Order: sequence, then C-alpha cells, then structure tokens
Amino acid sequence: MRVYLVRHGTAVSEKEDPTRPLSAEGRRDIEHVARTLGNMNLKVDTIYHSGKLRAEETALIIAGSIEANNGVRKTSGLAPNDQPEEALELIDSAEGDILLVGHLPHLDNLLRALVRPAESESLPEFTAGACIGVEKTSRGWQIFRALGPHMIW
Repeated sequence: MRVYLVRHGTAVSEKEDPTRPLSAEGRRDIEHVARTLGNMNLKVDTIYHSGKLRAEETALIIAGSIEANNGVRKTSGLAPNDQPEEALELIDSAEGDILLVGHLPHLDNLLRALVRPAESESLPEFTAGACIGVEKTSRGWQIFRALGPHMIW
C-alpha cells in the first residue's frame, strides 16, 4: 500500500481573503506537481482533503491529472492541529493507495507517526505543494518519494 501526503499550495493571506484560497503562485506550483504525478501515471483509490479551501483546491487540481477511482472527498482528521490518530485510522482502513492533502504541523506529525524515524534522522520538509510518498513494507512504513514544485524541472 502507498500513501501520498501532500501539503496544499501557497494560499493568500487571511487578511486578503479569510477563506484562504490558493494564490496564483500556489495554483501554478500545484499544477506543476499535478502534471508530474500524472506523468508518473499515479493512480489512487481516493484523494482526501481537510475541507479547508486551499486543501480542496489542491486536491481538485491533482485529481485533474491523476486517476482517482473514488474521486475527491473531504474528511476529518487532516486539519492543521489535528493529532495523527484519525488519519492513521483512515490509512489503516483504506483498501488501496490514497492521497491525503493537508497542512502543517499535521502532515509532519503524521509522517513521523508512520515512518517512526530515529531521533537523529531528518525527514523531507513539507514545503508548500510538496508530496511525500510512503509505502508499507514488511518492516513498516518507509518513504519512497519526495517531490515539490521547486524540485521538478
């Protein structure tokens, strides 16, 4: 099983728009990541997002480039300050590969809960628009891919 963790693209400031949609730069960055994922022929069962506008927009842009059998769905447990347990339950109950679009610090906490790194081990950073893929192996979860809008040429 594979899980793709995606941080939403750069959003406008709360002062500019309290709903915090993606900025023009954030939209371009996510479109770039989405094209790359599409070129990799990425297929997932479902794309889940937190329900916040910037995450929903990110999920929909990605869904336009990859195959998601069950489409895009809002779910609880992916908000910025949520603990990882609810997302871990979602992952455990999934029957196939999934993509989760969320926020910091939640995604950092979820990634650490999955791969359980040594204290001295560093993990890839969730910059805006970053996608980190993890897969379940016989020894647990491991990172197999990390990409972001500024890592792709």
